[in-house]
Amino acid sequence: MKNFFVTCAAVLLLLTSSAKATDAEYLLNNAELNPTSTGADYCDEIVWQTLNQITTENMTTCDKVRACYDYLVDTCSYGDNVLRLDFPEDNGTARAYGMLVGHVGACDDYSCAFAALTRAIGLNCYTVYGQTARADGGYTGHIWCVIAIDGVEYVFDPQIDDNIGANVYYRFCVTYDETPGSYYDSEVRWGYFEPFY
Repeated sequence: MKNFFVTCAAVLLLLTSSAKATDAEYLLNNAELNPTSTGADYCDEIVWQTLNQITTENMTTCDKVRACYDYLVDTCSYGDNVLRLDFPEDNGTARAYGMLVGHVGACDDYSCAFAALTRAIGLNCYTVYGQTARADGGYTGHIWCVIAIDGVEYVFDPQIDDNIGANVYYRFCVTYDETPGSYYDSEVRWGYFEPFY
């Protein structure tokens, strides 16, 4: 009987994951695209170099976004993004550049790199500052990404999914309602990358 319940739970998890994947595919593949550069040549160069390495023209928008997400989760690690210090201002382009070149950074850096990559694809991706749930309880300051599609904000948080590990997509194209208790008192503070509006 125990095996039956374990099997049912596994099937339910698989169906839920498949439904979320289908929703993400539909949303991202039907989103209006407006390719946007960062405006900083040094950053745009590494953004396009990375996109050319991890995507192809025949990929769908969802495939490209997933490739960007996977690239950050698979090749980057949490730590101090020292390359951003080569630039006079602590801004999103310096953080994105440092992460894409050095592959080490904090939540700010993961988010800035993801935003720069997906904005180049054409999505309305921006960074949001607020708090996220800690594994040991309570909340801590955090920066993540949102992609706005048809007036709805979808969370993308590669740093958290990298921290969780095992190629999971808990924070990939989900609404705040789908992640209850994960984000708290979030205020839209765009400091790095702002919405297109």
